[in-house]
Amino acid sequence: MRTAVLIAFSLAAVNFAETALADDELTKLSGKWTVESFEFNGQPVAEMIAAVREFKGDQYTLTPKSGQTFSGTLKIDAAQTPQQIDLMLGDRTLRGIYEIDGTTLKLAYALEGDARPTAFESKADSGVVLVVHKKSD
Repeated sequence: MRTAVLIAFSLAAVNFAETALADDELTKLSGKWTVESFEFNGQPVAEMIAAVREFKGDQYTLTPKSGQTFSGTLKIDAAQTPQQIDLMLGDRTLRGIYEIDGTTLKLAYALEGDARPTAFESKADSGVVLVVHKKSD
């Protein structure tokens, strides 16, 4: 009985630590970020430069210069290396990784399929988007 209680307590402590880490990461992501570079399949996508991505809790928007806003929800796993992010957009889930370094945010995500990138790169025919943002607020 004592072992079961210790295991339950340990699992609760791990869950609490993971939740606290995720909350801390959501706080770091919170706010507006301006796109500095955007690549798909290793090619720059000029239309996305200066787009604004905003995070509020588990919600996000991406507004390109054209003005059309894309919005959805996100889920992160900050305990992984590299840290993982899933961007839900309608019925699609874009599986990716992210890194925050001061005022710079890097995202790499698969535009199609379930494969999650393992590096911050977008090679030809990879289906991977690589975005570098700067904090703008």
